[in-house]
Amino acid sequence: MIQRAVTISAPHGLHTRPAALLVKAAQDFPCTITVLSQGRQASAKSLFRLQTLDLRYGTEITLQAEGEQAEQAIDRLSDMLSDLK
Repeated sequence: MIQRAVTISAPHGLHTRPAALLVKAAQDFPCTITVLSQGRQASAKSLFRLQTLDLRYGTEITLQAEGEQAEQAIDRLSDMLSDLK
């Protein structure tokens, strides 16, 4: 299992449009990818589930991946989250 902490840096948080981009990127990988935030978790491959986490600016999350291409998935998704403005 691969894990990485990331802080949401987008001023408006992870609203629908960037969340949809994250989901699309996550779906490119065969592994299981989970986003953990404030004691809750959601699949990174489900837009609906991600939106239930209320990912606002400054929120620290943990990306967790397990399975084939887990490290590549974490690298790509954490880079995406860091680049959001």
